[in-house]
Amino acid sequence: MWNLIPDRLKYYSNDKFTKKLFEHLKLREGYKQSVYLDILGKPTCGIGHLLTKEENKKYPVKSLVPKGVIDNWFKEDVKTALDASKTQMKLLKLNDDDFKIALVSVNYQLGTSWHKKFPATWKLLKAKHYDDAIKELLYKNPPDMEPSTWTEQTPVRVKDFVEAIELLKEKKNG
Repeated sequence: MWNLIPDRLKYYSNDKFTKKLFEHLKLREGYKQSVYLDILGKPTCGIGHLLTKEENKKYPVKSLVPKGVIDNWFKEDVKTALDASKTQMKLLKLNDDDFKIALVSVNYQLGTSWHKKFPATWKLLKAKHYDDAIKELLYKNPPDMEPSTWTEQTPVRVKDFVEAIELLKEKKNG
């Protein structure tokens, strides 16, 4: 599955970008063919696909899901995350493939309205106040230095996004 780039996703960018994106998502999400409960107790399967109520009725926890179904979920989930990141990149006035991959990953993991869960971070990114945006991601109340819930639950994912923001900051300042 990872060697194939779905045709309908090719229009987003070149094959090199898409391959890099897919490899990143594969590394971060993993692959499980049976339904399990994620860190929040929500039924999940495949490549980090959060099951809908209808899907969960058809595939209860511990059941195996056909690979073709998982492939379709992945294609749809990536398309949704890519569409959202494309819009967000325009709002941020950015054109950077590395940051776009990080942004797709955030949309993939947290959902396309992640910026509503992190409004201060989003506002700071839009203002290009990258250091403050990073603090907002890392901490519940930045001056107190208590880790954010996202940092506690999936520190590697937060680290990925922080590194992408740091790289963006270097590119903009250098």
